[in-house]
Amino acid sequence: MNYKYNELTYAELIYNSGFQSKYIPTELKLLVLYLRDRLELKPKEREFEIYKFCNKYIPNFRKENFFKSINKALKIGLNKEEKLVEISEIDIYKSELDYINSLDVNQEYKKVLFTFLVQLKLNEAVYKYKHDKNYDEGYDAFYFSGGRKKYNNIKKISNIPIKMSLHDEVINALDNSELIKILHKGMIYLDCLKNCKEEGNIVITITDFENIGLYLDYYNGVSGVIKCEKCEKIIKTKANNQKYCTDCWKEVNKEQTKLRVQKYRECNGSENLGE
Repeated sequence: MNYKYNELTYAELIYNSGFQSKYIPTELKLLVLYLRDRLELKPKEREFEIYKFCNKYIPNFRKENFFKSINKALKIGLNKEEKLVEISEIDIYKSELDYINSLDVNQEYKKVLFTFLVQLKLNEAVYKYKHDKNYDEGYDAFYFSGGRKKYNNIKKISNIPIKMSLHDEVINALDNSELIKILHKGMIYLDCLKNCKEEGNIVITITDFENIGLYLDYYNGVSGVIKCEKCEKIIKTKANNQKYCTDCWKEVNKEQTKLRVQKYRECNGSENLGE
C-alpha cells in the first residue's frame, strides 16, 4: 500500500511495529507528528520517546549518528502547519465523467486526463487538509509540474500500457488536440479539465490511488476490468473466470481449503463409525 495520502495510518504502523523502510528520516518526521497529534505529547516528551523508539528499533543505535535526522524531525513537530495527511477517498461526479468520455481521443488518453483530474483533486484535498481552507482566490489549480518521477507516477497510476510513451505520445497528442498546453520545464496546463464540473450524482468513489485509470475502464465497461467480489477493489483480471483480487483470493482459497478438509474429516469419521 502506498501511504502518501494515508500518513496517519502509516505513522500508527511505525509507532506500533517499528520502521517500515530504509527512509528513516521521513518516518521519524511522521512519528513525531503522530506523537504530537495523536498521543498529545509535549516537545520534551516527544524527544524522549523518539530516542527510546530509535534505541528499540535501530540495531546498534548511536545518538551521534542520528542526531541531525532526529533534531530535524523534532523541529518539524514544532510547526503547527505540518499535519499527517489522511485522505481515504475522492469522489467523481457523472458530469465530470461525461465530459471526459465525450472527448475525441482514445481510451488510454482519456485515462491519463482522468488521472490528472483525480491528481488535481488530491492536491486540493491535501492543501485543504493542511491549511483548513480552500485554495486562495485567484489560484489556478490546473497547472501540473514536476520531473521524471512525478510523470512516471502519472503513467503508472493511469494504468496505460507500459510501452506507451506518456510524453512523446499521450501528452503531445493532447497538446495537438488543444486539450492541454505544454509550457516549459516539465509544466503543462490542463485547461480542458476546467470543463469538469462537480454536478449531478457521484458515480465513482476512488479509494485506490495507485490504480486510478482502472476506475475509468471499469466505468466504461472495458473487458477484463472487474470489481473484486470480496473487497470491491477494481482490478485487471488475468483469467476469464477471475472474481477476486490477489489478496482476497488467498483468503478465499484458504477458507475453501479449510472447508474441504473439514468435510473430508467428517466423511471419514462417519465411515469409520459405520465400521
